Amino acid sequence: MADPPIIRAIRHKSLAAAGLGGAGVDATLVGDTLILRGTSGGQLVVPLASIARLRAGYEQNKYSGNLYRMKIWASAAPGPLTLATIHESEADYAVIVRAIAAVVERTRGAGAVEGGIGWVAALAGPLWIVAGQAFGTFAMYADQHGAHRDSLLSIALMMAAIGTPILAIVMWFFFRPYRPRRLDGVAGLDRFLPGN
Repeated sequence: MADPPIIRAIRHKSLAAAGLGGAGVDATLVGDTLILRGTSGGQLVVPLASIARLRAGYEQNKYSGNLYRMKIWASAAPGPLTLATIHESEADYAVIVRAIAAVVERTRGAGAVEGGIGWVAALAGPLWIVAGQAFGTFAMYADQHGAHRDSLLSIALMMAAIGTPILAIVMWFFFRPYRPRRLDGVAGLDRFLPGN
């Protein structure tokens, strides 16, 4: 008999709130049950049928590859649980996510399976670019000396011309993959899993 799929999830505040202590959590899929065990104590048994929603995604990292993360909303937990692994080639992660997604799709419908990380992660990069453009616009306006002063509108238009392509690149590489969105069930998960 093959060993059940298991991943080591890194420490997250949602896991600590569920009473799972230590530097991480071992998540084991046994039949239709996800068993979460803290490395220094605590256990939470989550029947897959009790999971109302699943969101799977990844963060891009140039040093260690993609960092995969799933968030599950289960009645057995005090809030959403985030299970994140740093091992891009961890095959069991994909097995566990697909199993959870199949049950969630069957019990809650395809709309309960989502892709992406979250709105905060999706909007962080674009908002930094917009804030930098606004700061740069006012800094250039305030730093003008002499008889020839450009209007605030002309400086804003110049900054927009420079910043819009940069913003478009940030939106393409960060906002697009990180934003949460409903998928067409299990079939839509492939691009959010290791090996794809």
